[in-house]
Amino acid sequence: MIRRGGIVAAVVCLGIGGLLGGCSKKNTQLELAQQEAAELREKNVELDTRLREKDNKIAELEGRIQATQAYQQPPAYQEPRNNWNNPKPYTGGGSNETFTVSGDVLFDSGQTTLKSAAKKELDKIASKIKSNHAGATVRVEGYTDTDPIRKSKWGTNEALSKARADSVAAYLSQKGVGNVSAVGMGSANPKATKAASRRVEIVVIH
Repeated sequence: MIRRGGIVAAVVCLGIGGLLGGCSKKNTQLELAQQEAAELREKNVELDTRLREKDNKIAELEGRIQATQAYQQPPAYQEPRNNWNNPKPYTGGGSNETFTVSGDVLFDSGQTTLKSAAKKELDKIASKIKSNHAGATVRVEGYTDTDPIRKSKWGTNEALSKARADSVAAYLSQKGVGNVSAVGMGSANPKATKAASRRVEIVVIH
């Protein structure tokens, strides 16, 4: 009886020891899995950071390229300006005219795609140029306000203003206006207000 009881006790102890050993092994595996998951999360964060830095670098380089193009030497001429502070979408007068179109009328903030309402204004200007200034050279100048660009693929005010001038020049060409060029002036020649500074000037040169 004593021997049988001892055997039973030994079996019970071995069983309990096996269970405890199994639990310890599972706990170790769980800890390893949690550690691997934490390491993977850290790697994902690091990869996301690198991707954002890469995107920012690409945007910066594109902005520099466009800014370099915007600084091309403009044609040498001195022409009088007309109605600089006119709040209307555009104006002009005399043999050499400057049509001034509000940037807020032409584009959404930070964008270079023409609004539908802007096209109607440009249609009027194109018609007037073709009627009154056939054969003249047309120079489209893009301007921005003085606020530095913070969240935009253009990188600089010069690049944004050049892209906007290009959009207007392309549209005028589609409407039959010849001899059209575009230049980005950035925040040069600011007006009394930021809204007035954001503009595109269409200069007709005889």
